[in-house]
Amino acid sequence: AQWMEPDEAHSGEVRKLSTLLEASQALSATLDLQAALTRVLDILVRHHGAVRGSVVLQSENSGEVELEAVAGAVERGKRVRFRLGEGITGRVMQTGKPMVVPRVSREPMFVNRVSERPELREQELSYVSAPVTLDGKTVGAISIDLKYKADRDYNRMAKFLGVVGSMIAQAVRVHRLIQAERQRLVDENTHLRQELKERYDFSNIIGTSGPMRQ
Repeated sequence: AQWMEPDEAHSGEVRKLSTLLEASQALSATLDLQAALTRVLDILVRHHGAVRGSVVLQSENSGEVELEAVAGAVERGKRVRFRLGEGITGRVMQTGKPMVVPRVSREPMFVNRVSERPELREQELSYVSAPVTLDGKTVGAISIDLKYKADRDYNRMAKFLGVVGSMIAQAVRVHRLIQAERQRLVDENTHLRQELKERYDFSNIIGTSGPMRQ
């Protein structure tokens, strides 16, 4: 492991614990998954100097991997899709293992989907991506860009980001359970409305008197 001054190592650990606490609060404070994920990425930008961050998730229905949330120096509102195995993020999704690219400019597998990374003209960037795993299946990935530092402990950063990914996975679980229950209630409501309509429809009223026949 990379040796650091005791004070620097201590402050780094405190910062990570603070990040995890704030991320936990952000994920539990709202049922809006996208807003919660954006707040988590904002925390990584603020606490760890991330240049940008992103979370991609795989749709339960279509199976497509799409950009769910971004933060930092990114083009917002941009719709981005990934294929499994495509680029670094796609490889993380495919293997379920974190990946580190210490020097983005030297990585031929890298694809600029979320951002064009204009910083590379003057500043080398590092990329760290960790899986979001739910019930043994990789359903997404969280990734961050960092300014390159030769003495940065990238493996440690990947493990830390993996913990954040695990927290996101639990938020995804809750979100999907709520969505499934909401859909069940909608379907049940639709079924009951149809049943009431059929039972009390005027065409089902039978009468033999003159006025009723009229």
